[in-house]
Amino acid sequence: MRLLTFFILMLAFTMVVTAQEETLFDLEGENGGFGGPVVKFTSVNGQAAVMFGGRGGWIIDHSLLLGGGAYSVASEVDAPAGVLPLEGPLDVEFGYIGFEIEYVVRPMTLWHYSYYLFLGLGATNYVKDVGPVTKSNEQVAETAFMFTMEPAFNAELNVSSWARINAGVSYRIVVGGKQEGLSASDFTGLTATLTFKFGTF
Repeated sequence: MRLLTFFILMLAFTMVVTAQEETLFDLEGENGGFGGPVVKFTSVNGQAAVMFGGRGGWIIDHSLLLGGGAYSVASEVDAPAGVLPLEGPLDVEFGYIGFEIEYVVRPMTLWHYSYYLFLGLGATNYVKDVGPVTKSNEQVAETAFMFTMEPAFNAELNVSSWARINAGVSYRIVVGGKQEGLSASDFTGLTATLTFKFGTF
């Protein structure tokens, strides 16, 4: 809870706005909404993992972003050895979906930063491992659900009035998720995120 309290205090402290927008290309933008793809570099079950997903939402006064996102592991993550001995080699599937809030500090400047918080529901299960290229969708255990929270600090570049590139570091916190052979700590940890935003800002 100390991490969450610190994040909220920093968010409140930095709520400022400026008047002049700077972009790499001189294209006019306006308030409204955004959407775009997201790539996350993280770890699951102690293994490096890549997650793909997307996010979008509503922009209030150029700074406050309210919306949602969904993310899932795209790379292969091996299950613990012998977790379900009758099933053979298994992979771990993991993803989460939920509500997002982001506050962008001085959004009109070329380079700026933001504070972000994700709150949502995660899920994990085991699927059969059919090789390094082809992924199996054959589930062999019940899905385990978990509460997921992910505060982040991001740097952002105004590429144009309708496009932003956002890169940051977050810390994913998972509670629950009682899956045989796995615990919440196997899904908790640092994440590097790259987001491409398109919309009216």
